[in-house]
Formats: sequence, structure tokens, C-alpha cells
Amino acid sequence: RLVVLGEGTPGPPPTPNAAQMLRNFCQWQKGLNVPDEDNPLHFDTAILFTRQDLCGAATCDTLGMADVGTVCDPERSCAVVEDDGLQSAFTVAHELGHVFNMLHDTSQPCRELNSRSGATRRMMAPVLSSLEPGEVWSPCSARFITDFLDNGHGTS
Repeated sequence: RLVVLGEGTPGPPPTPNAAQMLRNFCQWQKGLNVPDEDNPLHFDTAILFTRQDLCGAATCDTLGMADVGTVCDPERSCAVVEDDGLQSAFTVAHELGHVFNMLHDTSQPCRELNSRSGATRRMMAPVLSSLEPGEVWSPCSARFITDFLDNGHGTS
């Protein structure tokens, strides 16, 4: 389902603060979702593409934001992505990784799992500059999503 918000269309209040934008959008998207999973208007995750420059705590280099492990929470299974053209596809994949419980590849829990791989060139790197051809997802990402799904998350 695609909803396009134009000038004057009611939607979440825009803000450059990425965390606040995520909260605003997550709150707003709840009203669009149909609880019945068999209804064709039901969705599991909502993604906001915005042309608003998103800012983190220190800089405005933030391209997206999502909470970790929230795919089963209708109020928090959402992400915001700064629309910068085709590059946004990688940001969406990264933010969906967070929704499916993946951490950044350089985080403490991932260091040992990724010890023999290029953690800075995988989808869940905190800053994506280039991807490792043929190995987009790290061993840590694979472990975290597998454990998440094996523990019953992501099922009705």
C-alpha cells in the first residue's frame, strides 16, 4: 500500500530531528493500519520517505532511523528514510534490518561474529560507503535475524 502525502495533506508533523520524526510517523501510521491481518489494507511495517533533511543528535548526516526488533509491534514497526533517490533503497534495507532486530555491524555484540569479515562494507554498517560484492549481509546480521525469527517473532 502506498500513501502519497502532498502539500496540505494531513500527515505526521515534519521535523529535522530524526528521532522525533520517527515517533511522529509511528504514531500517525497507527491510524492508517487495519488490525485484521487478512484485510488487504493491513501492513506489517510502515516506511516514510521524506525530503526533510534528517538530523541525529550531533549532525545532519542521518539518512534514516528505526527502532530495533519492533516488527511485531504495530505501534513501532516503522522507519523514516531521507529520500535521496536510488540510494534510498540501501537505507530502506538497512532500516528494515533494524526493524528485524539487526544491530550495526560494528556494535559490541557483533564484533566477534564479524571478526573475519568486512563489517564496514555490509548492509548494517553504521555508515554505508560501499558494499562487499556477493556478501551484503554480515554473519552478525544473519545470526540476529535468524535468532529473532526462530524465537517466534514475525509470526501471527
